[in-house]
Amino acid sequence: MPVSKIGRHRSFRAVLAALPFALATFGAAHAINPDLRLPDYNHASWTTRDGAPAEVKVMAQTPDGWLWLGTSTGLFRFDGVRFERYEFPIRGEVAKRRIANMRAHGNGDLWISYSVGGVSVLHKDGRIDDIVPLDSPIGPIMTFAIVDDGSAWIATANGLYHYAHQQLRKIGPEQGLPQDTARGVLIDQYGQLWSLFADGVYLRDQASGKFRLVLAQHNQGSLIQSPDGRIWIADAEQVYPVAVDKTQPAGARTTLPRPARFNSAESRYLAQFDRDGNLWTRSCPEGLCIVARAGERQGGAYFPSREASDKRSPQLTLSSPSANAVLEDQEGNVWIATQGGLDRFRENRLVPVRLPPVSGHFSMAGDTEGGVWLSDMVNQMTWRLSAGGEPQRSSTFYQAMTNDRDGALLMVRTRDIERRFHGQVTYIPLPPARDGKVMDLDVAGLQDDGKVLWTTSQQTGLMGYIDGRWQPRSAFSLPPRIFIAGAGRKPGVRWQATGDATVVLNDNGKLTTYDAKDIGLATMVAVNDDVLIDGDLGLAIFNGHGFRKIKAARPEDLTNISGMAVSADGDRWFNGGHGVVHVRRDDWRAAVANPDVALQYELLGALDGYIGQAMLETRLPSVYMGRDGQIWFLTSAGVVRLSPGQIRRNAIAPVPQVMQLDAGGTSYAAVQGQRLPPGAQNFSIQFTAPGLGKPEAMRFQYQLSGINEEWQEAGSRRTAYYTNVAPGSYTFRVRAINEDGVPGVNDAVLEFTIEPRFVQTIWFKALCAIAAAALLYLLYQYRMRVATRRVADQLTVRMAERERIARTLHDTFLQSVQALILRLDIVSHSLPEEARQKLMPILDQANDTIVEGRDQVYELRTGRVDDVETAIEEAGQFLQQEHPATAFGSAMAGPRRKLQDTVAEEACEIAREALRNAFQHANARHVEARVIYEKDVFKLQISDDGVGIAADAAGKQKHYGLVGMRERAARAGGTLELVANPGGGLRVTLTVPARAAYLDTPRRGLDRFRFTQR
Repeated sequence: MPVSKIGRHRSFRAVLAALPFALATFGAAHAINPDLRLPDYNHASWTTRDGAPAEVKVMAQTPDGWLWLGTSTGLFRFDGVRFERYEFPIRGEVAKRRIANMRAHGNGDLWISYSVGGVSVLHKDGRIDDIVPLDSPIGPIMTFAIVDDGSAWIATANGLYHYAHQQLRKIGPEQGLPQDTARGVLIDQYGQLWSLFADGVYLRDQASGKFRLVLAQHNQGSLIQSPDGRIWIADAEQVYPVAVDKTQPAGARTTLPRPARFNSAESRYLAQFDRDGNLWTRSCPEGLCIVARAGERQGGAYFPSREASDKRSPQLTLSSPSANAVLEDQEGNVWIATQGGLDRFRENRLVPVRLPPVSGHFSMAGDTEGGVWLSDMVNQMTWRLSAGGEPQRSSTFYQAMTNDRDGALLMVRTRDIERRFHGQVTYIPLPPARDGKVMDLDVAGLQDDGKVLWTTSQQTGLMGYIDGRWQPRSAFSLPPRIFIAGAGRKPGVRWQATGDATVVLNDNGKLTTYDAKDIGLATMVAVNDDVLIDGDLGLAIFNGHGFRKIKAARPEDLTNISGMAVSADGDRWFNGGHGVVHVRRDDWRAAVANPDVALQYELLGALDGYIGQAMLETRLPSVYMGRDGQIWFLTSAGVVRLSPGQIRRNAIAPVPQVMQLDAGGTSYAAVQGQRLPPGAQNFSIQFTAPGLGKPEAMRFQYQLSGINEEWQEAGSRRTAYYTNVAPGSYTFRVRAINEDGVPGVNDAVLEFTIEPRFVQTIWFKALCAIAAAALLYLLYQYRMRVATRRVADQLTVRMAERERIARTLHDTFLQSVQALILRLDIVSHSLPEEARQKLMPILDQANDTIVEGRDQVYELRTGRVDDVETAIEEAGQFLQQEHPATAFGSAMAGPRRKLQDTVAEEACEIAREALRNAFQHANARHVEARVIYEKDVFKLQISDDGVGIAADAAGKQKHYGLVGMRERAARAGGTLELVANPGGGLRVTLTVPARAAYLDTPRRGLDRFRFTQR
């Protein structure tokens, strides 16, 4: 590098480190469609190192998207990511591994021929039918033409054959064809059949079934079709069309294009027209070349080796120099089958500009005539660019350039600014250096805000050109530490981002400061319909009060943006750190209107032709939109351009498929009803959706019924993993969305079952339940025995105590009372008759008391009452004898049932207490006792017509009779109720549920347990 150039390079870098720069303006545009060259395509290559098969001879794409590869070692298929060897269902015929030709039918069938002869049809459900046996005398098959009804025309080394209704018939001289080799056969868009022989091209008459020679010419080629539907013949040296008047049938009103699946159904071994009419051929010395727009030629032969618009260069490395076949798939990708593997050429959305090695320090602007100018500020080179042509280097180096408010092109030389406007060229002298001397300046940036033309250089610093004079920075009201700036909508208005995380609105010298800490170091200030600022932390929009950050699913995609353009349709195109960010108009409006809405966008990155990252170091705008609508993006590695209106979207809906299940190191076929072995609780499911253009951008969603009812986002991952899944039947679903958001029409569904281990079966669970029930029953029985033993012990103690009390009463108390009565009886005989008569009733009552005491002793010893009704009757009659003024009656209702001992005992005691209260305290005229045996309850009622009882009697401390009755009722498992009779008196009712009262009523376990505890 010359010394002067080195010095200027260093000076330029010094200016970049300290001075602010401008943002270019943008205009409306219309898209154009440039011709592409081989280096402009996205090229990918697969060899055996990538899992691809070697020696790929033929290709075909079935409607589900699979690319099938026929090789000398077998059949393979490719989904864009993985290669898979396809094993035929019937093994043993090793000759079928050498595949000669293939054609995909619209119904999903794949027709296959072999190098040793024979034809098979592989159906989409996996069945395979042999149409022609391997040892058939028809010889090697050249190609097929499949009719919608399932019949086929087969070109072979022995002539043309027709297959229909499972019969194979040769077409010979009686139909107008020669007997020699049929080199090709083709059905066009009108349903006409074309056949190629060594002496020319034959066309079949659809009415008579006869063939006629339409082009007599010796050839060794094949039949192909251009997009307009014309028939062409391609051989090793030339390509020439069949006359138009012979390709369209008589009576046809319109000219139809070729069939939609013509290119993808089978590969051509010599050449093929792509959808744009470009001819891809291997008939050139380099093995691959393109003849641009060859399909538009209306007549005459041409030679690709001489007329190719682009050829494979040494820098373009294929998987092998030896190409075998060409195919264009449904998405428009061109595939080359080679001896070493497979190559793909895909149209990039971003086209690189072919420049010599560049520095990545650019300045760009456009003139009023539609030209685009680019300056490499370090290498001191300037070019004039066009969308379809080569860059034209200018003889003059311009250091920086921009457009002013009028659209004029301003380009800076060393001592002046050249202004070009509608063919008129004027000059503005640059300011002198700080010492006042005129000298060459190193200008790093230029910007026009409609009032002041700003420039900066190392020698002068920041200067403003206004009213025909250059003014220094001190003459203007400016904030300190300006890092980057952009012109506002009105003249004299600038938005200036500073180095201290603020943004200053400079409105003709009036400064308003806004906080911008959330943006970080500013990389762009863009003013269009909105005021935007971007930095290394994200993108923000001015809402009238301050800057609000824009949300995104991947915030890093909105960082380090250094330029923006707005296309004619309102879409926004940002140049960022990860590529071009495209935001549709409606998505932008939605994000601006609602701060909580994440910005929806698409990222055009390396897979779309983007190189490097957005240019940052110059602090100049890195996006320019020309008058023709082309958008140019300046990156750290070069320049790429985009035609927004020419972007081709992939409208092919992907077809998701479940491939296999993997569990415990074993793979299982993805067939409906597949049964995984016991213990397969950890497994994975592999799925795919063939996408040959950008398979890396294919997105998947899946769900497994019973495990994740919500759809799970898998991104580009093609495997779902599951752990600890219980045995049972499951349904797995997967859906696919291609790179342009087109979803598959149907979900792929797989139903499978995980077999349980024995310990997971219903039988094992039933056995466990039975064992648990048996254990509970044994525990219950054990608990009942313990409780019974405990109750028995308590009853034994109680009976012993009762017997002791009974002995004491009988042997001591009653004997003593009896002795007193005898002594009183003896004494009574010595008393006067009158006193004796008064004493006798007392002695009788004492005898009755003894009798009653003996009855109590009996009850204490026996511990039970067998007849409640009798006991109550006797108690009532005894009390009536003492109270002859009170009548007594008893009754029983319902069939008599045996009562529990405790219930009978407590009922009798309650009855005695209630009767005593009625006879002694109620002053009743009539007392009645009723024993009621009902189905659900046992009841005892004592009623009288006396004075009743006070409302608070039961709550007084010394009314132990009522308290005792309630306690006895509780011990019996029932309730006691005292209710005033309507006619006066009181009714006492004991109510005991049947399960607690009757011996013949079965109890629940808990009730029995509770009863035994009482």
